[in-house]
Amino acid sequence: MSSTNIRSAQLAEQYEVAHDEFVRLVESLSDDQWHQIGKNFPRRIDNEDENRPVGVIAHHVATNGDWIMQRIQTMLAGGPLAPVNQREINAEQARAHANASKDEVLRLMRASRPRIADAVRSIPDSQLDIERETPAGPMSAAQRVERVLIGHMKQHQGSIEAAIE
Repeated sequence: MSSTNIRSAQLAEQYEVAHDEFVRLVESLSDDQWHQIGKNFPRRIDNEDENRPVGVIAHHVATNGDWIMQRIQTMLAGGPLAPVNQREINAEQARAHANASKDEVLRLMRASRPRIADAVRSIPDSQLDIERETPAGPMSAAQRVERVLIGHMKQHQGSIEAAIE
């Protein structure tokens, strides 16, 4: 690690901690819990109801980390972030992966962890606080890592935990 990437390394560690917590939650789920319907947590986000089965939510998290990181890298490169219809994307993902298995989700999660953490570590600290336009308004790379990459995972973890209480 370069001495100039101390903050990026800290963000990567925060990501790894959140990732490992999510993996432990997925590992702990019973077959019945895997099929329960998620609950909005802590609240409904973007007027979208978390009415997918827990396994579909877990698969969504397992596959979206790379996409989120790619958007952060596009932003860092100065490229525009095209608006996306997250509701449509999530609905299609739910249809396509309605039968995702716990083993598949865990395999995807374990494979993505080092790749995404390394990508976060590689962000120069000097780039972390530069605000750029995003579909959600101006944000820095650090904010995107915290709120979107890590926050997305934690939000869905909360949805799963609320469903299986």
